This record gives sequence, structure tokens and C-alpha cells, in this order.
Amino acid sequence: MASSNSKSTNETARKIFKILLTNPRIAVSWVKAHAGNIGNERADQLAKDATQHGQPYSLIKLPKPHIKGLLRKSMLEEWQTSWKNGDTGRKISSCPQLVSVPLTGF
Repeated sequence: MASSNSKSTNETARKIFKILLTNPRIAVSWVKAHAGNIGNERADQLAKDATQHGQPYSLIKLPKPHIKGLLRKSMLEEWQTSWKNGDTGRKISSCPQLVSVPLTGF
């Protein structure tokens, strides 16, 4: 991958490499396209929107705990919807009806 080489002639790859060096908690991994990954589908849609309409969001800095809270809330809402509307795992549907981290209701 070009971003793994700090001597790359690709300006974007060098910027990515620099960001990864200064933020060691960021992990970059390959995700199979069109695999039904909700996060990947959303990222694809946002990237498409940005290329067609410019940057639709203003860049404001939010405290990391606030962002983590928003992400956690969104993740749990999506998980709950998936659990409620899903047709797999119905044999365990008598288990907790609300998803949570840590698990509650046992």
C-alpha cells in the first residue's frame, strides 16, 4: 500500500502516512466492497456526495468524549434495529430484548 511508504511520491499517500504516524490509534484496514457493511456503505455514500456536491459539512472540533458518545449511541440504535427486525437468532429471542454494552438483563 502506498501509504505504508513514507518516501512515496504520491502526496496523498505521504499525508496519510504522516497522519498515521502522529495518531497511532488509527487503524487502516481493507474492507470488501459491497459486502453489506453498513459503515462502509455509509462511507461510500458520503464520499460520493462529497465528490458531487463539495464538502457538505462544516469542520468543527468536538470533544472526543462527545464524539465517542454519539458514535456509541448511533451504533447501539443500529444494533437494536437490526436485532429487533432481524430473522436470525430467533431461538434466543427470549434473551434480552434491548441490546446494551455491557450486557444487561441476564
